[in-house]
Parts: sequence; C-alpha cells; structure tokens
Amino acid sequence: ELADKLSKTGFQVYRFDFSGCGESEGDYSETSLTKQEEDLESILDYVKSRSEVDNSRIGILAQSFGTSVTIALQPNVKAIMLMGSVSHCAELFKEYFGDKYRPNKISEKIKSDGRIIQVKPIFWKSFDKHNLIESITRIHCPILFLHGEKDNKVPISEMEAFFKAGNKPKEKIILKNAGHGLKPKREKMYQIAVNWFKKHL
Repeated sequence: ELADKLSKTGFQVYRFDFSGCGESEGDYSETSLTKQEEDLESILDYVKSRSEVDNSRIGILAQSFGTSVTIALQPNVKAIMLMGSVSHCAELFKEYFGDKYRPNKISEKIKSDGRIIQVKPIFWKSFDKHNLIESITRIHCPILFLHGEKDNKVPISEMEAFFKAGNKPKEKIILKNAGHGLKPKREKMYQIAVNWFKKHL
C-alpha cells in the first residue's frame, strides 16, 4: 500500500522482502544482520544500475529490523525514513524469543498466526560485529524517525537512541495510538512518507 501511494505520487519504487521473508526465496533460519545488510547492498547496486534511476536522488524507507539493516549498511543515499527503529538488536531479539532463546542452537518463536520463526547461532553472532549507534553517526543524509506511540514490540527508547546519535538534519514523529505496524494510523503514515520524500528527493 505504501509503495503504491509513493508510485502514484510520482516516485519510482523498488519494494522487496529480505531473503526468506514474504515472497522472497531463501531460508530465514540462515538470516543475520550481516546477511540482510548484504541483501540491501545488492538491491541498491541493482537500483543504481537502472538507466531510468537518478542515482543522486535515491531514498530508503525501512521498517522494524529493516531499520537496523539500513543503519548497518550506512548507505550513500539522499534521504532515509525509519519506522519502528531497532537500535539494540541483540537485547530486543532475546526478549522476543523469550524462553526459546538459544544462542548456540536454534532459537524459535511461534507467531500469533501459528508460523514458526527459527534462527541459527549466526543470527546472534552477527550482532557482535555491529555497533548501530556508532554506525548512524557516519550517515549524513536527512533521516526521519517515525514510531508508534503504542508500539508494544519495539519501545520508543530504541528510536530515541538512534535520534540522539544521528546527525542533523533529522526529525522524529510519534504517531499517537499507533502500534508497531502503525495501525490504525497507516493513512497518516503514508502521507508523512510522501511529504518527506517530496521534500528531500
């Protein structure tokens, strides 16, 4: 829906799922922050290779763990928008997996829809190679942080840590009564995204 809104406003949009997520191929249990960082770098290289793309006017919009991946990559783009930012991955995911957190084996999480999420030890070891708070200090394009006031998956403090460390220009918006997926304020989120990229791209 968001990609559609941006497209109809005149932006070229490349929407994708990381390996093993959504409609993308791959085994999610093999994922890690480093693996997804490599995915994002490949996507950016592909987008930049397209003749119809103006490489000086590329933006990234990321949500949840995708925000961590974006910051880890420190991409050379013109503007970034991060929704439901995750700045301390290891701590947050340990809590997410709860009693099924097993750093040296397979960690497992049963989602509300019955799907089972599994990750291997590489998932946890990858976090040791990244300091996202340090990484964001190396990004110098405008960044907008959007977070739901009632996000019960990622605390607002995660976004605030990034915001405090990030360079100017930067902005933050907290959507009242919105959860992690920014429902029921998604229409408002769409407009914020359109306005942000209109301003900075």
